[in-house]
Amino acid sequence: MNLSRRVVLALLAGGVCLLPGGTCQAQNQQSTADSAAASASAPLPKDVYAESRNRLPLPKREDVSDEDKTIFDEMTRHSQHPLPRLYDPPLARPMSEAGYYLKNETGLPSRLMEIAVLVTARQLDCQFEWTQWENDGRNANDPRHIEQSTIDLIKYNKPVVGLGEKETAIVAFGREMLGDKKVSSATFADVLRLFGPRLTVDLVELMAGYSACAPEMRAFDQQLNEGQTPLLPPGRSHAYVKVKSSAVPPAAGPLPADVYPESRNRLPLPKREDMDNYGKAVFDELTHKPELPSVRLYDPKVAKPLAEAHRYIRYEAGLPDRLVEIAVLVTARERDCQYEWTEWEMHGRDPSDSRHIEPGIIDIIKYDKPAVGLGEKETAIIKLGRGMFGEEKVSSAAFAEVLRLFGRRGAVDLVELMTLHTATAAELTAFDEQLPEGQKPLMPVR
Repeated sequence: MNLSRRVVLALLAGGVCLLPGGTCQAQNQQSTADSAAASASAPLPKDVYAESRNRLPLPKREDVSDEDKTIFDEMTRHSQHPLPRLYDPPLARPMSEAGYYLKNETGLPSRLMEIAVLVTARQLDCQFEWTQWENDGRNANDPRHIEQSTIDLIKYNKPVVGLGEKETAIVAFGREMLGDKKVSSATFADVLRLFGPRLTVDLVELMAGYSACAPEMRAFDQQLNEGQTPLLPPGRSHAYVKVKSSAVPPAAGPLPADVYPESRNRLPLPKREDMDNYGKAVFDELTHKPELPSVRLYDPKVAKPLAEAHRYIRYEAGLPDRLVEIAVLVTARERDCQYEWTEWEMHGRDPSDSRHIEPGIIDIIKYDKPAVGLGEKETAIIKLGRGMFGEEKVSSAAFAEVLRLFGRRGAVDLVELMTLHTATAAELTAFDEQLPEGQKPLMPVR
């Protein structure tokens, strides 16, 4: 599967501050053209490999175990450029299965998929994904072809006018889910009316998956294809701006009007009797898995591989529980995900839980304090996560430290663990997942 077309799951907001038109936009477009020309001709960074165009050399078949060679062969059969995640083939397989299904088998029209991915790439300032998908969207022979005016509307964050109902709903949905980190009841209701529960879940998982591409590519410093001109204007979105605050929101009041009490989100619990035989088998397998939000079971074909990826990275990748805890807390804090933060802080503070960590580490992450006085690995994970999600990029020094401490496979596992949980954060935002009844939120607001 080509790197420019993958979905990385587990799944920041971006955009340039431009007026809808006029001189300001023209000046910014000229600036974009100038910087793009310079970028296309710039030499690769010193720590980027020419063959992979990122910070890791291409994975090699001879370096994986005999039992993993089958997966390696399966996933490289149609590609000469293995993905970084193939440093851990058992993780790569379910993630790629989920990505393939979401892109090719859900029934979401190609045109709408193009819009969904462009909105995601724009909101997350993901130059690599934007450039690949804008090229697809411009190609009149590609089924994903859309009007240049629609591309520009997304590219320059213009008001959503003149589009069809479904196109308008997707743009508004993506901007709120990934940019505002809050989807209004009206916007979600519109998406649900137009797509129904299953395709709404598929749309959320598609966008959540692509929302994980930006931090992953930031970690590996993925470069554009040789000679390719970047097409996304420079700039950062308001979602990256951190406003310091020590306030913690009050305990939740009554549930929002569009949230179901039994699921505590915007969709009722999926029912086994509504599924076909395959769905029933997946339902039976996964309903007792705590890592799987039940809403995904509206589409069992996406629920199963995502559950397998989460289960593998959590229990089988070999990352110690305390380091998993730190990685997920950093992700939840940087993504301002109250649900994930509160759940994982409770694990971290429980002395009987294998994920227990010192309260001082929790507070360093919780209040954005400098990562000092910690062990080497704990410090490296915090710096990696802050670079992936909250800063311009992961520095060469920060990635080199992760590589030294964890090796290539461990570094890939860490990155994928955090990107899986950022995808989860986007999903929880879309469905307005509420904390368990009576649970006090523990993450300070920004």
